[in-house]
Amino acid sequence: MRYVAGTATRTSPPTARPIGGHLILDDGPLSAWAVGHDAREVRHAASRDGTAEVVTAGTCPPTTEEVQAAADAAARGHWHQAARLPGSYLAIVRTGDTLRIIGDRAAAVPVHFNATRSGVSWSTSATALAALTGAAPDPVRLLAEATTWGTEPAADGWYAGTHRVPPGAALTLSPGAPPAIEQLPVPAGRSFAAAAEQLRHELPLAVGRRALTGRPLSSDLSGGVDSSTITCLAAAHTDLTAVTYVDAAMAGQDDTLYAAEIAAAYPAVTQHVVDGRVAGSRHFDRLADPAAVPATDSPALSVDMLGIFAAQLAPAVAAGSTGHLTGFGGDNVLDGFASPGDRYRSGARAAGLRDAQRLARDRRAATHPLLRATAAAGRGSYPKALARLADTVLTGSAPRALPDAADAARWCGMLPSARWLTPAGRTAVADLFGARAEAADPDVGPGALRERLALEATGAEFANSDTLTRALFGLPLHAPFLDTRIVDISHAVPPWERRIPGDFKPLARAALTGLVHGPVLSRRTKTAFTGVFDGLRHNAVAVRALLTASAPAQAGLIDPAAVLASLDRAVHGSPDDLGSLHALVAAEVWLTSRPVSCASWWEPVPVREGAR
Repeated sequence: MRYVAGTATRTSPPTARPIGGHLILDDGPLSAWAVGHDAREVRHAASRDGTAEVVTAGTCPPTTEEVQAAADAAARGHWHQAARLPGSYLAIVRTGDTLRIIGDRAAAVPVHFNATRSGVSWSTSATALAALTGAAPDPVRLLAEATTWGTEPAADGWYAGTHRVPPGAALTLSPGAPPAIEQLPVPAGRSFAAAAEQLRHELPLAVGRRALTGRPLSSDLSGGVDSSTITCLAAAHTDLTAVTYVDAAMAGQDDTLYAAEIAAAYPAVTQHVVDGRVAGSRHFDRLADPAAVPATDSPALSVDMLGIFAAQLAPAVAAGSTGHLTGFGGDNVLDGFASPGDRYRSGARAAGLRDAQRLARDRRAATHPLLRATAAAGRGSYPKALARLADTVLTGSAPRALPDAADAARWCGMLPSARWLTPAGRTAVADLFGARAEAADPDVGPGALRERLALEATGAEFANSDTLTRALFGLPLHAPFLDTRIVDISHAVPPWERRIPGDFKPLARAALTGLVHGPVLSRRTKTAFTGVFDGLRHNAVAVRALLTASAPAQAGLIDPAAVLASLDRAVHGSPDDLGSLHALVAAEVWLTSRPVSCASWWEPVPVREGAR
């Protein structure tokens, strides 16, 4: 697993370092190591006056000149500029005796930390920190992810006692002070037109940084807007092996037709169509032995893709690809969440109510519940919503169906799978939300919250998928849409301007016309991916065995009979608990496959290195 880790000791040099790590920061009590990064992925610069330095590490790092400019800016007090450079990376900023560690806005590069009497340890890998301290996974957070929606983890890590730095913030370490979370300045708002103009400039640059390496590249080419955009932009710079994966549900759909058009229109694109029916690949393949699945840093939904990855990426591997471009994050950047409650809270009450009416029509839902929820958002807050959710989890009944249209104007709620919870499980989850309510942001609107959580979920899932493809095929993934610079541009536009009823990703068309295959940008459809049900039916025995041995069930937190009943319904095509089952499968594989001993991750610091 690739990661960066560091320590800030109070009195003496560090005594342990990551196995296989090379030192990228060595400044007395401040040390940092990169594991699995080559020299091209690390940048370092000191300010010209010697008072500041910046180190970056990542798959697509900024240039040396950009890092130098950031170090000079940090010396003038503008340390946060190191977080706004192009690319995907971790930034370490030292100004005087203060150290700041900053991940990306999408949580594809997260930051976690532990504080002890001797100092602070931090890492982009929560599991590496847990191995150092012997921390155990937090089963209640795992259950919260599977049984509720809209519940922000805030500072809760995947392991007890390990803290998470929220994306968009820095971990700040200063002598004689406890570790602090420091918010980065929020980018200024933009008009739709201004964002489109800037995205037209920045997204091709983000793709070009990855394409202009002189090494073979490959890409996803599903025919959807997101992967098609990245493929078209990359094809302007280099030859590409582009892979279109289809199964019984996708064959003959719009996506495959658009993918074929792009391959014909761009000479640099060599298309490979992989048919899962021929390859014999399905969702939830290769889970009969979960201990053999490569370890990821958090529960990975993409463990259901192991068989599909093998078939899909085989042409890329055969072509010698050194990096695979994906459309991860396109939905988060090019689209927006329906947010009538947020618009109502902004003071545009009539417009918010009109948005609610249009949303109800689009979803063929009752109008009055959505109008009531929109008006209630104007009076409510996220802390109040979390407190209500805690009460409901403890004493209420789970909903019978998936979230309804009115949930677009609500902050959070229970999923139908909450009926899995035992009394002990309900109490534990309710206590978690009660504690989170005390620290929740009272100003965030329901749409803004859900948009941020969706972005962070996408970033985390991209990171996990990258870990899997590197471990299985030696093939790194790239997601230009998730670069902080790209996210900043899009999310500076209110979501009700990015999402227009009856239109589909208008920001893509406004920004990329002339750069991307025109018919794709004019799409009004999105292919449904229903092959997951076929995979679940085919692999039901392995999935049942995994869930029967569920760790939360053995801890008395969920009822295994209720879980298996949900599995039976999903096997027969019911979507109500599919997402929750998927999350629980991911959690079980993660709990089984992760290396836990300190000796798997850390080794003593050599005397010569520790004495520097």
